[in-house]
Amino acid sequence: MKSTKSIYLNTCFRLFCGISTVFALSGCGDFLETESKSTFTSDVVFSSTTYVNYAITGIYTAIPQNDVYMNFYFPFNTDIEYQNFSTGNTSDNERRSIGNYLINAGNQALAGGGRPWGNYYKGIERANLCIKEIRNSSLLTEGTTSVQALMKAYLGEALTLRAYLYTLLVINWGDIPFKTDPTQPDGSNFSNPKTDRDDIYDYLITDLQEAIELLPWLKDSETGTPERVSKGFAKGLLARICLYRGGYSFRTSMKMERGSNWQYYYGIAAQQCREIIDNGTHRLNPSYANIWKTLCKLDFDRTYNENLMEIGFTMSYSGDNGYIAGWKYVTSDKYGYQTQSGIMTTPAYLYSFHPKDSRRLVSVGVASYDATPKQVIIQNPASLTIGKWNRKWMTDAYLTLMKSASGKILTGVNWVPMRMADVYLMLAEADNALGQSMDEARVALKTVRARAFADADDLTKAAMVDAYVDGLAAGDDFFNAVVNERAWEFGGEAIRKYDLIRWNLLLDKIMEMRQNNLSIVNRTYPYDYIPNYLFYRYDDNDPEEIDYATLNLDTDKGDSDISGFNRVPWYPMKAWTSTATAQENYDG
Repeated sequence: MKSTKSIYLNTCFRLFCGISTVFALSGCGDFLETESKSTFTSDVVFSSTTYVNYAITGIYTAIPQNDVYMNFYFPFNTDIEYQNFSTGNTSDNERRSIGNYLINAGNQALAGGGRPWGNYYKGIERANLCIKEIRNSSLLTEGTTSVQALMKAYLGEALTLRAYLYTLLVINWGDIPFKTDPTQPDGSNFSNPKTDRDDIYDYLITDLQEAIELLPWLKDSETGTPERVSKGFAKGLLARICLYRGGYSFRTSMKMERGSNWQYYYGIAAQQCREIIDNGTHRLNPSYANIWKTLCKLDFDRTYNENLMEIGFTMSYSGDNGYIAGWKYVTSDKYGYQTQSGIMTTPAYLYSFHPKDSRRLVSVGVASYDATPKQVIIQNPASLTIGKWNRKWMTDAYLTLMKSASGKILTGVNWVPMRMADVYLMLAEADNALGQSMDEARVALKTVRARAFADADDLTKAAMVDAYVDGLAAGDDFFNAVVNERAWEFGGEAIRKYDLIRWNLLLDKIMEMRQNNLSIVNRTYPYDYIPNYLFYRYDDNDPEEIDYATLNLDTDKGDSDISGFNRVPWYPMKAWTSTATAQENYDG
């Protein structure tokens, strides 16, 4: 169950802190004149698989700190997501400034050990300790067959987690200090100069190639939980790093340049994705909505294992999914204290989807929860949210906490750094870029789109999947289709910004989004069909839930009341403000 690791997370954290302290002081011979028989020295810790497991868990604890894991500000703004400034000062030089490209060297969200920089390096230091001590442990070479396999898996976890943390640092800071040995007691390797990002990526690629050989697949792992690293995630992370290494970046030339020998790295990425797909441990969940419903319930998808990895959060301790990002809720007796909904999306993103794409109204929260009159109401189109996290899907335990809350309570909803859809689309992108046979690339793209249109009528599905993909010419045409598909698939998942950077499209796509939004506001082609009013009914089986099949986002039904429908103004969007009361209910 999800709670397994969460129960002993804090215990492991405290234990590892003690272990780390002992390691750091072990070179000071006169520090203590007597030796406690219970001291967790390295020879004690790494001679027991139980203690090694605790030490590995200590690496994980550096990741889900609420002020650390991406902080919901580093990955935004893009052509999909933007940071809502209405909840705070627009020039506070804090976390919101990061999310709106207003950062400077004194930004308070970057300072101190409790912020991303310090905590990522804390996790790296713990990984360095584990890697060194596991390699030196007799259990790795002299233990029983099962013990050796377990120690190899722990080593693979540590290598992968270190690679993951370093990747988060590099994609946000560029060239950074890089070390792979534990900090020495004499401080000789405490302060290191910056290392070129390409050299770091090359080192991490070698590490991950080793880790892959050591790790089991999720279905074969001892823990059986996606909250722990397994072979699938290590291979997927290797593929992603190779695309970063071969992609564009602001390199030492002070220009946006593509990585050297990029075809070599794209080849590695394609092969790793191919092997994940062929193994079959991880598959697409047939229902896009169920990915997010399962996460919000604090549960795991053990049937399809679409999530190659989940960052394990703990209710009330960590996790802003469903509070800062997700559906908007006002304070109510049923769902408790309000959400902040600080991560927004735009009408341009909503209208970029095909109307029959099942991801559209999961990715975009066009409705919100209000106390009256029918609870669920259509949103202001200038205040659309990311819809993948919804309090309605969360556990009774969380709702109970929120009903008595007077402020934010962290949701505990896990973060997913990689899903199987990413693997398919990385394969499609890499094979196309390499000029390979397009057979597998087309199948990969079709696989992702087939789920998106699974519930569409046969004619629409045929047109939007097979005909659409088969009609794409190899090269730029296919690449642009992958760029769009990744937008529709991963909105709000902290992926888009880094995709756009490695494609050197960040500015272009933001400006394209800006122009699309202006065209929507001005109702000019191709957005001249947008209706003045939306009409909808509530679901007969759930009076709080809108029957979205009746919602005319793409069809003008006129301006007059329609019997049995609720009506809400939708255009002109220039008339909307964040405080406007726009809901009009007509029971007919």
